[in-house]
Amino acid sequence: MSRQPARIAPPLLALILSAAPIASAPAQERAGPDPAEARLDAISVTAEGAAPVPAIGPAASAGYVGGVTGIGGPLLTVDAASAGIITGAQINSRPVTRPGEVLEAVPGLIMTQHSGEGKANQFFLRGFNLDHGTDIALFLDGMPLNMRTHAHGQGYADINFLIPELVGAVEFHKGPYFVRDGDFASAGSVRIDYLDTVRQNLALTSIGSFGYKRALSIASAPLAEGNLLVAADAQVYDGPWTVPDALRKISTVARYSQGTALDGFSVTGMAYAARWTATNQIPERAVVSGLIGRYGTLNPTDGGDTARFSLSGRFSATDETGITRASAYVIRSQLNLFNDFTSFLNDPVSGDQFHQLDQRIIGGGEALHIFQGDLFGLPMETEIGVQTRTDSIRVGLFNTTNRQYRSGVLDDRVLETSGAFYIDNRVRWTDWLRTSLGVRADGYSASVVSDNPANSGRARDGIVNPKLGLTLGPWFDTELYVNYGGGFHSNDVRGVTARVDPTSALFNTTRSPFLVP
Repeated sequence: MSRQPARIAPPLLALILSAAPIASAPAQERAGPDPAEARLDAISVTAEGAAPVPAIGPAASAGYVGGVTGIGGPLLTVDAASAGIITGAQINSRPVTRPGEVLEAVPGLIMTQHSGEGKANQFFLRGFNLDHGTDIALFLDGMPLNMRTHAHGQGYADINFLIPELVGAVEFHKGPYFVRDGDFASAGSVRIDYLDTVRQNLALTSIGSFGYKRALSIASAPLAEGNLLVAADAQVYDGPWTVPDALRKISTVARYSQGTALDGFSVTGMAYAARWTATNQIPERAVVSGLIGRYGTLNPTDGGDTARFSLSGRFSATDETGITRASAYVIRSQLNLFNDFTSFLNDPVSGDQFHQLDQRIIGGGEALHIFQGDLFGLPMETEIGVQTRTDSIRVGLFNTTNRQYRSGVLDDRVLETSGAFYIDNRVRWTDWLRTSLGVRADGYSASVVSDNPANSGRARDGIVNPKLGLTLGPWFDTELYVNYGGGFHSNDVRGVTARVDPTSALFNTTRSPFLVP
């Protein structure tokens, strides 16, 4: 069956009734000097567990528009009951034992950890197992965290470098209904923003059970016409295991910023490194027979190490036409992961441990402008944006014994590039009717150079997704949302170009599609 390079993805339809109190106090009265609070100028706090609801009516003179907050007139984005914003203060008002728990503030999102504290979380949302990030798009300060064509799984998203105390706001969308969301956002997206400054400098140490120790320091100070913020977070943890988890990690952040989220800029550098021993699943029969205890392991050398370095910047400006925002980033990351899921099943002598290697450099950015005006006297906004990303990747799989190389399975070089264009038009037709009509187009191109020439090749694909939002109300403190849209995720491009199975050397006639609606 032939496939066209561009197509319309089958959309999803959601009809959700949201009953929540609508804010009536002027937004400016709630705003404070904290950037995290400024992001919520026009957001009312709803009942516990409910999504925040935009303020409606003449009092709402600021709005969260296109990922930025500010003076936007009486028109707000046409949202959904499955979208909202959570402040950093709300997140840090309850204990956080690991970075992944920050995202559990998103209603319905569950984070689990397996194979060691340094490995990416397992994500579950709305009853779907999203693996390590295949169908939930994660961003930090505009940088994508999902890794495509990854050694351990498509969309692998490691957030263990996150410093919870620096979180200023978390914006979440559930469902493929929003034009800014592209790859990996079929089930939803989460955007995390760090603070530019802190009111008070912070230094703390924490000591807990099972060898848990943590040291954290955050400081900010005026510099020239802006502010400099620096932070460092170091942590060790052994856990209850017979062979200690032996997590050792450090995460650092340095940011210089000027102005505000609407008129200003920032430059941020981040560095992170971690190593750990895996706590993998074990055979029940090995425990029953007494070979190992419940907290034991058959291979004490399973585990891994990872490192991440990034430099990013953002710029925003407001003029008489509307709001302009741009961001760019470059990321270098590396992962070495050693696992042994089948013990001695395939190789009774040397064991079945394997090494997954992922090294990459990622560069990209986003630019958008929100035009504010009117349509026959009706308030209207039109958002136009472009996004781009390029990954230069080395991805490998090797057979090992006690982390020592024995033989190679594959060792590939991949260059993968994508670009997206989107447009979204929002109109307030009456006091009780707002609409949003948008479309998003994505294009992908990749080349694979494999150690097996039969698996080398090039691939291209494209996809177009419509987006529609309708907001009715409020009536009796209730709004009705109707949302319609399509989403997609990309596949590991090696599965698109491969002709030979690298594990069996058998000819493979079944190739994966590049983009999956």
